[in-house]
Amino acid sequence: MNHENGQLLPHGPSPEAADSPLPAPRAGRLARATVLGAALLTAGLALTSCTSGTDTGKESSNGQVASLESSSPDAAGEGGSKIASPRSSSSAAADAAAEAKRPVLRLDSSTEEVNRLWNSYWACLQAHGVPMNQERVEKAGDQAPPVQDQKVEDQYKAEYRACLYKMPLQPVEERPETNPHYADDYRHYVGCLRDKGVKVHEVFAADGSPDGWTYDDDYPTDGSGPYTDKLDNDCRLEAFGGHDK
Repeated sequence: MNHENGQLLPHGPSPEAADSPLPAPRAGRLARATVLGAALLTAGLALTSCTSGTDTGKESSNGQVASLESSSPDAAGEGGSKIASPRSSSSAAADAAAEAKRPVLRLDSSTEEVNRLWNSYWACLQAHGVPMNQERVEKAGDQAPPVQDQKVEDQYKAEYRACLYKMPLQPVEERPETNPHYADDYRHYVGCLRDKGVKVHEVFAADGSPDGWTYDDDYPTDGSGPYTDKLDNDCRLEAFGGHDK
């Protein structure tokens, strides 16, 4: 899983798109890659906002920049200590302010609310000129998600940064940094899906932490499988909010 630990996106996942782990307890048919790309982009903004020029950021275990190093003499203060430039400091402050404004989803957020918040974020990106993936639009009038391409994301970093304040955050129960029981809860969630006949398995990061789930090889790709948005939501509520912590 990435630093955002997945997002709540409109609609349900499609097994035909299951070429990468699904990191969200509820994710979107519109853009499985959006889950990954949005989170990686957020992590990238956090890094680039704290570095400039030849600076390189060292990330701590929670994905935040813990220190700065530079090979540039101009970046060193007295005694050789490293200092951030005014430009990088102002960028970091702006990103911190945007983070504080991001809407936080709830475990019981309705499909309509989830759709509204993600569509608002995607509309902001589109208004700023970020290319949209019109092939992911399911019906006329729907808001398209952004194109998922690292080169595009690198090219439009400033535009993504401008819309960061609109990008929804996972419910506090579904973020490792705010839920000390996250790993156990996620295991419970995946187990619930399996108990209800959805053939999926958990995927783990190199450090052993939950990294999402993906469909088993024998899960039907024609849409005939038992997965539904309601089933997924029921398992999320049971796992992350339905038992004593």
